[in-house]
This record gives sequence, C-alpha cells and structure tokens, in this order.
Amino acid sequence: MVCPDRRKSLSLPLRAVVSISRTEYKFLINAEQYHQWKDEISQRLAVDQNPGNSGNYPILSQYYDTAERDCYWEKQRRFKSRRKIRLRIYGSETAKIPPAGFLEVKHKLQGLGVKRRLPMSIEAAQEFGLGNDDVLRGLYSEVGRAGRIVIDEVLGMRSAGHAPSMQIRYDRNAFSSPDGKLRITFDNLLRCRPEFPKLLPDDQDFSRFIIPEGDSIMEVKSIGPVPYWLRQRAGETGLSRQSFSKYCTSLEKHDPVLGAQLEAARARQGSAA
Repeated sequence: MVCPDRRKSLSLPLRAVVSISRTEYKFLINAEQYHQWKDEISQRLAVDQNPGNSGNYPILSQYYDTAERDCYWEKQRRFKSRRKIRLRIYGSETAKIPPAGFLEVKHKLQGLGVKRRLPMSIEAAQEFGLGNDDVLRGLYSEVGRAGRIVIDEVLGMRSAGHAPSMQIRYDRNAFSSPDGKLRITFDNLLRCRPEFPKLLPDDQDFSRFIIPEGDSIMEVKSIGPVPYWLRQRAGETGLSRQSFSKYCTSLEKHDPVLGAQLEAARARQGSAA
C-alpha cells in the first residue's frame, strides 16, 4: 500500500512531571481471559491507589495529528523514533480523587516508551482542547524551563498543522508492584469519536467501538525485565504479544480523513494492476 512519505521532525527535550523509560507489551484478550488474568494479577500486584481504592477509572484522550495523518503513517512505516501528543483527562467527578488533566508526549524509541506529562487544570485542558492555544502561553510563566520547552514544542507542532484528529475513551483497571517497576493495566469498553467537543470527565457519549465490546487490552509496562512468573504464565495460557495502537485502530475504523487516503491508495493499486 502506498502511504504518504512525509515526516515532521519532533525534538522534545521535555521536563516532564513523569519521565519513564520502559518496555511495553500489549495483548488483545476476550472477556474470559480478562477475568482470568485480572484474578491472577490481583493476587500478585496491588491495586493502583491513584484513582482510589477500586483501581478503576475512565480515561478520555484527544489526539493530535497533521491533515496527512503523519503520526499514523510513522507508526505503519515502523519509524524507530516517533512521538505522539495527546490531551488527557483522568477520573470522574464522583471519584474520591478529583479529575486531573494532562498534556502528554509519548515517545517510542527502539522499542522503549517514554511518557512525559505537563499537568493542567481541567478548565485549562478543556480550553486547549477546544483550540485555545493561549492557554499554554498563559502557563509559560508558571512552569520551569523544562515545562516551557514542552509548551514551545506543542505550540510549534500546532503551527506546523497538528490539530485534533480523534477522541478516545475507555475504562481502566490498574495494578502495580510496590517498587513501581511493573504496571499492568486492563482497558475496557474502548470507544472513539471523530468529533471534538469539550472533554468532560467520564463523558459517556462515545458510540463507536474500537474493538469488540467484550474484548479488552491488557498492557504490561516494565522498567527492566518482565518477571519470570508473568512470562511463564503467559506461555502456559498461550498469550501472545500483539502490536496494537488504540489511536491507529480508531483512525482505520472511524476516521474519514484516513479512510479517504486508504481508499485512494487502493484505487491506485487497482489501476496499476
């Protein structure tokens, strides 16, 4: 398949509130596997206390891309270094811990994932999500040097044509080891919309499923080697690692812009055959 051969250079010497170099493994599992693995993990790892005692919380994300969908094509072309910018809102108004907003940069380099965050108030995140870049400029004097680098980079991408391309929501169950080096999450009810209303905490108005309704994404995030017991159990149950991107899959299924690109590529291939 012919795909666009354009790539923007994104240098991100960010400060981040969170900066983690880790290996990530994703598994697409059905409902039966979800319950089996959740029971197994809950006996070995603690529930993530950040969202409250249940370890369950909603995540809403707004992704940014160019009109040519460069971020998507970088993933498909297997660029060794690629970055993805997203705006996120975690939690709900009814949870013990109030909702939190973040502007996140996720960098994949040689198989390792580094995620950096710039915290924002819910109101600031919502305004930025609606296209008000002045929100970031207003934060400039409130953050340190590294935070200003984040803002400069995002604003640079915005002026280079990066705009909202997809909104995604799902519910997450999270578990982590005491030392924080192992984190396992289960993401359920993955839905998206190619429209861009204000991001509201725990907004349920997402009707387009990314994967079948009963399926889940289990993600293993490890700083250092994955524990032996986990590798052994995965082998015993026949669980195999899969390359999966919520963002790319949502575009393939529900983005009219990418849909037109793919249709044009198929037409070119057909005429050349």
